[in-house]
Amino acid sequence: MRRTKLVRIERAKQYFAVAFMAGFIGGILFANLTVRDYVTTSGIYNPYFLKQYAQSDIQAGEYILYLCGIRLIPLALIALLGQTRVRRILSIVVFAWAGFSAGTIVCAGILNMGIQGIVFWVIAMVPQFLFYAFAYLIVLWYFFTVPQSRWNLGKTLFVLLFMAAGLITEAYVNPILMQMFLDTL
Repeated sequence: MRRTKLVRIERAKQYFAVAFMAGFIGGILFANLTVRDYVTTSGIYNPYFLKQYAQSDIQAGEYILYLCGIRLIPLALIALLGQTRVRRILSIVVFAWAGFSAGTIVCAGILNMGIQGIVFWVIAMVPQFLFYAFAYLIVLWYFFTVPQSRWNLGKTLFVLLFMAAGLITEAYVNPILMQMFLDTL
């Protein structure tokens, strides 16, 4: 019984890793082959955007309200779709989309800024990404392993805690890190 459970856990990890890597490679190919001109002339790596961002004064209180909308709505949609029969497929699709997004953004960073583009991307994602990733991983893991696993109060508290920590660090800590990096450019 226990061995079977361990095999299922390893298989789930492999599905998640394959989905993410397939999406990542797909994102790199997409950015290089189809939208290369667009990627190199617009977006977050555009010098005009970076200059505007460096000169802006971000009000954390207003920013956190904005972040609540763009960070909590996708989680709520995943939670709603997770109540349907497509929950396992949903988990894989979310991992593939995350990989695709990461591949596209990393590729855009390299095309526009070279190695500094990767550094910029990492700083833009830290520290909030770690919290969001844990929250999403808890939800997606649950949906992928139902009915073997059960939702409980502990999972709910961890998701709420990680999302709150992500929102707080993205609103209050990340702008400081980004400003420090942009001052070096």
